[in-house]
Amino acid sequence: MLRSLLLLLASLCGLTTLFPALLSDNTTTPSQTTTPPILEFVEYQRLDELGDTRNMTISPDGSKLVWPDDTSFCIYEIASAATECISTGDVTLRVMTGFTWSPDSRYLAFHEDVFLRFYESDLWVFDFETRQLVNLTDDGVIGDALPDDGVTLVLDYAPVWGPDNTLYFFRTLSNLDIEPVPFYLYRLELKDGPENADEPEQVADLTSTKDEPFAVYNSRSDVLDGSVSLSPDGQMMAFLVRPSDLSKGQSIWVVDIASGEAHPVAAVSDLIQSGIPAWGESDLWLNGLGWSGDGQYLVATTISPVTLGMPEPAYAIDVDSGEIMTLIDFSDVPDEQSFLVSSVSDQVTGRYDLIRAATMTPDGSYAVYFNFNGSDVGVSGLPLLPPNDSNTPLRLFRFAVDEFTGPMPMFQSTAGDDGEYVRVLLLGYMYTFAKR
Repeated sequence: MLRSLLLLLASLCGLTTLFPALLSDNTTTPSQTTTPPILEFVEYQRLDELGDTRNMTISPDGSKLVWPDDTSFCIYEIASAATECISTGDVTLRVMTGFTWSPDSRYLAFHEDVFLRFYESDLWVFDFETRQLVNLTDDGVIGDALPDDGVTLVLDYAPVWGPDNTLYFFRTLSNLDIEPVPFYLYRLELKDGPENADEPEQVADLTSTKDEPFAVYNSRSDVLDGSVSLSPDGQMMAFLVRPSDLSKGQSIWVVDIASGEAHPVAAVSDLIQSGIPAWGESDLWLNGLGWSGDGQYLVATTISPVTLGMPEPAYAIDVDSGEIMTLIDFSDVPDEQSFLVSSVSDQVTGRYDLIRAATMTPDGSYAVYFNFNGSDVGVSGLPLLPPNDSNTPLRLFRFAVDEFTGPMPMFQSTAGDDGEYVRVLLLGYMYTFAKR
């Protein structure tokens, strides 16, 4: 098991790029969306003047930005442009990750960083109404997540919100003597607040979905909803299985929340049958999931773990039929010289779109991403109602020549919707779009 953990650490370090994106954010509600709005650009704002952009997120209602600052949460109210920081006491937030909002914008869930820092992880929630911080799965263990012989650690991670402030998360029992390592999906209901939450309830035993300890994990290269995403109706949970050994392949699984039954819907080997030119890199990683607003399709994105500037297609998968549609298709690009313009500071400037920073709109009508197209730098959107297979993403915003001064570190991309405006956080900028 120790060898697998070391392999995982090495693979994750290889995936960590200058442009990390979404870890795990899901703001869907039980209602499903079938009619997409038209998004009209209004303005953009640099966020580094407000605070630390790395773990900055926007609430689902689009009213506030929040970021951790050592032992406090700082809140920027967009309407008033006022900032307030709330102390978390002696709880250090810099070791936390996986920040994700409840649909009603009241709670923020997160956990200790078990995958990059190897901290023993519990599930935490901060209540912005009562200003309380609660450890929901406190097992009394603090520190290293690498257990000694005979010691079992309970690791909770990858929180995802469901209807009525139900919180789903994954649990792994880590013990050097246990083979295979148990892996479960759990949930708990917050009811009248995190201090009154029910005891966690097991939803599904997912041990058989993987053949190594941590093949399901968050990465700072993840985009959209990250490695885990709940369907808009709250009935199905999709997740990525990504072994540290690429030769074992990767896959997308779906678990039925009611029955606990899980099944694969697509493997990366199925996806890359299309969308990649003959000269491209075929050993791609899956790095993001999201649901279309009608719940019919899963969006899946890819990334090259080895070669910078390779074509990295995006796909839509019909969950019922398994049919695969290529949303961003590079198969007709004749050669690498046609694909790239230049490579500066570890970032490719190309003639085509690469999804390296992206999120879903809260209603699931678009996947919105930053495009580094050399002649068209700005923000693009992939329509998902229905998915658009014409290889023509919508350009939502273009920077003027020499106006873009470069990205800022932001570990996850998020979006908020107040009914009138959609606000999207990408690479240290906030973009505002009016809904038409």
